[in-house]
Amino acid sequence: MAVGTVAKEEHGVLKLVHPGGFVEVHKNPITAAVVMEKNPRHCITWPDVFRYPWIVVRPEAVLKPGRVFFIVPFRTIHRL
Repeated sequence: MAVGTVAKEEHGVLKLVHPGGFVEVHKNPITAAVVMEKNPRHCITWPDVFRYPWIVVRPEAVLKPGRVFFIVPFRTIHRL
């Protein structure tokens, strides 16, 4: 399975993993800007952010079902 791809049986959902492990599930596409508005001082990243901390999603990007993204505090990105 590719990084950021959801298991086959969950192909129709977008998962946003919050700090602490809470998973927010969406069935429709959503922009990163909308997610960031709800989570001030956080950015949206791909799951391999802890290996490649420069991989952050631009606010205008559309997050589509079938993917997993992390919501990470800015301070964590700066520390990495």
